[in-house]
Amino acid sequence: VTATANPTTDTDSTYTYAFAGWDKELTCTGNMTITAVYSSSYIDYTVVFKNWDGSVLSSKTYHYGDKVTAPTNPTKAANKTYTYTFAGWDKAVVDCADDATYTATYTSTYINYSVVFKDWNGRVLSSKTYHYGNKVTAPANPTRAADETYTYTFIGWDKEIVSCSGNAVYT
Repeated sequence: VTATANPTTDTDSTYTYAFAGWDKELTCTGNMTITAVYSSSYIDYTVVFKNWDGSVLSSKTYHYGDKVTAPTNPTKAANKTYTYTFAGWDKAVVDCADDATYTATYTSTYINYSVVFKDWNGRVLSSKTYHYGNKVTAPANPTRAADETYTYTFIGWDKEIVSCSGNAVYT
């Protein structure tokens, strides 16, 4: 008996199959059914978790139906304008069904900076909240009453008023 070319069979979500041989010897002994035998190999799927900037937080191999485990919640460093809080993954983390990539998402919160203007004696003239880069506005020029020796004229603040770059005190 001459066998046909090695048969193939379709893969499924879990396995690939390779022809392993026939279930009987190919010797004719009368009417017979000869069946192809296949060996199966798990299909490995790669599940990747990335941070907001594309850096890989974890990459693991799973098989179809395995429970996918997300890594510890990642972080995103604050910049001068915002702090960031992990908000979750860009899609629901589900049992393995294929290769998958999940990306961390974050909520941003403005950083509030305090800019204070004080009088010569430390009394607060103005205190406002600003965000990084906002134009800082000085209050009206303060006055100081004359004493027995001097009269006083406002000549400016102790440093140049610049756009907000953090907490600041002007005197």
